[in-house]
Amino acid sequence: MAINSREIFNTMLDNDIVISYIGPFDGQILSLLASNIEDSLWDDQHRGKTFFKIFIELSQNIYLYSKEKGNGIDKSAGVGLMLIKEYADHFSFITGNLVGKKEYDLLSDKCSKICQKNKDELREFKRYMRGQPRTEFGGGNIGLIQVSILSGYPLDYKFIKVDDDNYFYILCVRIDK
Repeated sequence: MAINSREIFNTMLDNDIVISYIGPFDGQILSLLASNIEDSLWDDQHRGKTFFKIFIELSQNIYLYSKEKGNGIDKSAGVGLMLIKEYADHFSFITGNLVGKKEYDLLSDKCSKICQKNKDELREFKRYMRGQPRTEFGGGNIGLIQVSILSGYPLDYKFIKVDDDNYFYILCVRIDK
């Protein structure tokens, strides 16, 4: 069965998907997506900057932790997907990427800890994590904490086991309008 691009477009419109992307999260793509996000989704400059900061953190998460790597100019760029869905009172920022067992262990532990904390506890946790060594993946340990602080909501995450060594990591962040 052939998939018609018009059908895909209509499905996205029917489901209020304002941005979707699947592929490598390299500098060129991030710059293009960031420009689109920063310029088009928000009338309120402060909310736009918050949304932009969340976009950068989530994109960096894919860049660093995705087991699949791009084959373009930046071969270290992680491959993943991003959807931004609009609702009447908020946006949902959804990312997904394949992670290995080590990344699964690190991310599931971190997400669990983040979701158990209120805003003040998250700020304290962020200060604590800044003093910790960088992860072996190059991350500074505070991105997901910052995302939860900025959004004002707990992270909504899920890991789908692909096989004994791989998981598909889905992260959804709510951002009020």
